[in-house]
Amino acid sequence: MRYVAVVGLVLALVGCGGGYDDIDAKRDATTGSTDVIVGSSGSNNDSADKCFEPNILNVSSVRVIDGDTVEVTPLSGQSERVRLLGIDAPESAQEYGIESTTALSQCVSNAIVTIEWIERDRYDRLLGKVIANNVDCNLNQLQEGAAWHYKEYQSSQTPYDRIEYSNAEIVARSNGRGLWANRYPIKPSDYRSGKNSSDLNFNNDRLPSKGASKCYSKPSAGTSNGSGIIIPLPPAGAICSNFIKKTCGQITTCVEAQQQLACGNTQIDGDQDGVPCESICPGG
Repeated sequence: MRYVAVVGLVLALVGCGGGYDDIDAKRDATTGSTDVIVGSSGSNNDSADKCFEPNILNVSSVRVIDGDTVEVTPLSGQSERVRLLGIDAPESAQEYGIESTTALSQCVSNAIVTIEWIERDRYDRLLGKVIANNVDCNLNQLQEGAAWHYKEYQSSQTPYDRIEYSNAEIVARSNGRGLWANRYPIKPSDYRSGKNSSDLNFNNDRLPSKGASKCYSKPSAGTSNGSGIIIPLPPAGAICSNFIKKTCGQITTCVEAQQQLACGNTQIDGDQDGVPCESICPGG
């Protein structure tokens, strides 16, 4: 049976992304670098003339929190929580929540894991893809029927990933795989809101992904921390790939403090006024 699409897209995000409305969020900071490449891979109207490379975080260990959240330990620096971009998995106490967590655990088990990300959510978690032995675990969750494609925040994805993730959900749903074995599953976002049912009118039209851009878009001015404060993107010359988070007591100049904040160290701006380490930075 073919359904009519009634899936509304909530694009209330800053720039090309925003926060995921999950529970049990943790605030941390991380390493990474954002580079600009002229031109884009593939052809897609969603891609601009500039393609922004994602930050790549190499990790030494991964702890799975639930079906769409992990905590990782980088090769250097402090631990980070990562919200898997483009998917929404059943909550732990929800039907199929345990199975979803197990599926993600299996994807990262005994694997070399990297995190590909370009922004943070309102809880300061990284929004990104978990790549385990070259497998996109976010996509794998959809293929296994262990998560929904998170339509509300798909604008943060590359055009290519949006299509691939959507198609993966359609195939899993059509085959009654995983959570789709239940004909009337509840969206995790609805479950979190206390609803006992969800609108299940789906668009089952699969789209070709060949030629779609694999380019990320640049957030307009930075990344929102959910309180109306924009975390700036790294300034020109800021090197975030070797970034190690410091406290204000370990920072000696305002320039260094500004680069720390631009690379994601929000803890040095305790009052969230955009001025880091106010004891050494003007305007504090």
